[in-house]
Amino acid sequence: MIVLAKIGLVVALLLVLIRLKWDLGLVLFLNTCLAAVLFGMKPAAFGRAVLAGATAWETLELAGIIVLVLYLGEFLQTSGAFRTMVNALKNIVRDDRLILAIPSVFIGLLPMMAGAMMGAPIVEEAGRRWNLEPAWKTFFNYWFRHIWEYWWPLYLNIILAAAIFRVPVWKISLYQAPFTLVAFGAGLVALYRKLPRLPREKENRGSWKDAWLVVFSIWPIVLTIVLIFAARMNMLLALTVASVLTQVTARMDLAKRWGIVVRGFSPKIVWLIVALMVFKKVLEVSGALDAVVRVVPPHGLSAYILLFAAPFVVGLLTGVNQAFVAISFPLLLSVIGTGKPDMVLMTFAYVSGFVGILLSPAHLCLALTADYFKAEMRDVYRILAWPVAAVFGAALLEVLVFRVF
Repeated sequence: MIVLAKIGLVVALLLVLIRLKWDLGLVLFLNTCLAAVLFGMKPAAFGRAVLAGATAWETLELAGIIVLVLYLGEFLQTSGAFRTMVNALKNIVRDDRLILAIPSVFIGLLPMMAGAMMGAPIVEEAGRRWNLEPAWKTFFNYWFRHIWEYWWPLYLNIILAAAIFRVPVWKISLYQAPFTLVAFGAGLVALYRKLPRLPREKENRGSWKDAWLVVFSIWPIVLTIVLIFAARMNMLLALTVASVLTQVTARMDLAKRWGIVVRGFSPKIVWLIVALMVFKKVLEVSGALDAVVRVVPPHGLSAYILLFAAPFVVGLLTGVNQAFVAISFPLLLSVIGTGKPDMVLMTFAYVSGFVGILLSPAHLCLALTADYFKAEMRDVYRILAWPVAAVFGAALLEVLVFRVF
């Protein structure tokens, strides 16, 4: 119980400092120091662990991946790629109800802070035909924006999980992709139950040109995914190829190109990556993870409770997408494993954490979208409840069928 109290103190400090809006990288490093003290690391051993964690190839590779992902996001936003995509989609979609979903779905392919706000004006305009309530507009814009985060390999959550459990990104993506289908299906059920089908406002017939524009507008993302999954290329290399080609093909002057690079680079995110990997290394070297596995067996009811509670609570309280992975997953290594982790257990933990994120009032996308549509949060939660329950129910069913029974 003393071990659990020490881990609880580490997690509690993390949550308190995050709620006080301290920088997550700094919070992780302060808790790294606390963990070292609580588990009796000597200063020399602590220094060696920090250096090893900060300079390890997996840390440098992870930082490079994140830098390139952020660059591609800035490039596509600056070049007007999404504007082109949405205009083409309006010609393709045959059921106007889908305009409330599909733009947000496509915007969700590109990770960005408060990205749901990009689709909000489209939902606002499309919702006028049904005189849609603010809470429902908030739900459609918010829900469909986030259906990809269970597996899309450009999301920081997936990249961090792969680094922590030492498993290829594509493997996590393959295991967790079905939850995107569950989330999309739950959203469509809500959409079709709420809204009747109306005649199209525009009778424009979509063409192959429109379909081509949808794909071509986000070609760096498409290329990266093809290289990762079809060519089984290392993610860092695939992103490098796509990023270089954006510079080769872009029709921009030097100042605009450099502006994209500068705006896309985030020292704060790089610092977060380094702090996370140092935190993970110190937990390993200090013996904290070994101590946890002695107290919480890697099988049985206590392990399943920990797999749910740790990521869910962190996600719910912080509302920060990468926080539930960065904070809780290193503590779950003893239960899930590393190198060849139990993918069913990892998926259950991931979905548990992301359910917490979806329900968190501190989640920036939810807060900003509700504010944009002037929606009451209690009304939004009434709508969110059963789609979230459907996603978590699928994860719970998977772990019950394949690991419990």
